[in-house]
Amino acid sequence: MKIKIFRTLILLFVLVSSSSAQEKMFKIQFGLNIDSTTEAESVADIYLTKDYLRIENKFIDTSVQISDFKKQIAYILDYSNKNYYEQGLTTEDAVISPEDFQIEFITNASKSIAGYACKKAIIKIPIGTEDEKPFIEVWYTTALPKMYWGEYTYLEKIPGAALSISAYEMEMKAIHVTASVVNPALFEVPQDFEQVEEEAFTFETTELGENRQSYYDEDTELIGVADTIGNAITPAKYSLINSFIAGYAVVADGSNHYGLINNDGKEIIPCQYEHLARTEDGLFLFSKNDRYGYMNIHAQVVIPATYTYAREFENGHAVVTTDQGSGVIDSSGKIIIPIKFELIHEFSANTAVISEQDKYYLIDQQGKKISEAYDFLSNGGENLWLTMRSEKYGFIGAKGKQVIPSKYIYAAPFDAGLSLVSENGEDFFYIDSKGKFVQKMDSE
Repeated sequence: MKIKIFRTLILLFVLVSSSSAQEKMFKIQFGLNIDSTTEAESVADIYLTKDYLRIENKFIDTSVQISDFKKQIAYILDYSNKNYYEQGLTTEDAVISPEDFQIEFITNASKSIAGYACKKAIIKIPIGTEDEKPFIEVWYTTALPKMYWGEYTYLEKIPGAALSISAYEMEMKAIHVTASVVNPALFEVPQDFEQVEEEAFTFETTELGENRQSYYDEDTELIGVADTIGNAITPAKYSLINSFIAGYAVVADGSNHYGLINNDGKEIIPCQYEHLARTEDGLFLFSKNDRYGYMNIHAQVVIPATYTYAREFENGHAVVTTDQGSGVIDSSGKIIIPIKFELIHEFSANTAVISEQDKYYLIDQQGKKISEAYDFLSNGGENLWLTMRSEKYGFIGAKGKQVIPSKYIYAAPFDAGLSLVSENGEDFFYIDSKGKFVQKMDSE
């Protein structure tokens, strides 16, 4: 049962969509983030229009899924055998009934993903103990329509398209969104494909890196670590095993308590924590008794678990929250920005984004506001901040001054010196960090 739930959450990562105009087709490429390490290549390519969705899954397998929202039918295509099977967009044999999921909308949290302002929702899963239940974190944008399918019909309750979905220390996040003319062939079953019966559920071995792979025990319905020829290294007692990085992997036991094992299967950090995640600085963010702190790889606490919430370290800093508010600390626990703000969204180059009464501001290390109020504000790359006001995007500099006017209805953070923008939602082009036109976007 537990491994089916885990696989359900993994498959959830590739069932995400976005569309804003019927005459346009959008391609969304998703990256996979495990233990704060993001894969460079897309693990799922999604093509969509208002009425159709095509998912090219590159993560668990290489299947292709097409959803026809008008007919409420999904087609699962197997290109290697030239066959397919059909299933409804809703299903009665889901591991957990969608009606049992509880959704909490976080009204004071927001960030930009692939150029879209996103809001946060927490989907609580009805398993685990009475006091401790796993959850799925979703960042969605109301600028694009929602999508739901099969066992993931609970996404129908999300009022927008999910651009980031995370669970069990893994995140699928939109890294590129492009628009082009609709290609109807992408949403049709090839004529030479033969229809077959729906496949039964089977566990697929996952490569964990460093000459290790997972295996599944039908009796315990849990997974363990094996070598490349299938010899068991650990018992099948885990519900989650992340990839090995530098000889270690974060795991979760059958009760969803987190710990750390080495390449030989020895538990270096016992499975007794509510949360455990590797950070960029080598420390591990952990939580116990609903309090967050940081420890090293030897399970020695470096920063005590005194925070009601904490984030992973990035570039030597982390956002933390106490009963007094949110602030920023360095890797020694020293306070860099006072812990007094309603919410700190991001920190970069000694400045941070805060929100107060649904407005966003840029502040300096002393906690002083250095920008005007915006409807949205997020890291825009190239030492710039992406802003939104009256549904128009622009960019400000590290000192809070306007660098690129707020005139775009779409703007992506800068990547390799360029930002993809659009003033009308139809024509997309690239600008440089001074706002100058560089070139039009090539249609695919």
